[in-house]
Amino acid sequence: MAQQVFGDVLKKGEAIFQNVSGKLLEKPAVAKALEAAMVGRSKVDEGVALALKRLNVQTRGEFRGLKARVEGLEAQVGELREALDALKAASSKPAPSKSPARSSARAQAKKAPRKA
Repeated sequence: MAQQVFGDVLKKGEAIFQNVSGKLLEKPAVAKALEAAMVGRSKVDEGVALALKRLNVQTRGEFRGLKARVEGLEAQVGELREALDALKAASSKPAPSKSPARSSARAQAKKAPRKA
């Protein structure tokens, strides 16, 4: 019940605000003042951006770009670590031993006298 009353009051307030703001914007002086305020704000924004650049402070866009680059590099480092671990695991396996038949055949060949 209370939420419904609050919703109705909110809707009426929005309607009144739209009505008043519409009437205000119909007046040329108000429209001109609003336009001047918007132009002034954009000039202030440009001035702040220039000051931050001169102070070598990163802008939000530059910071986001750097963050994305760092995240990409971290992913590459992770992949390289996994590859290195795989190489270490592969190299730590014992080398296959020579077959006993080959080894004994060579040993016998060395011991046997050579025919001239």
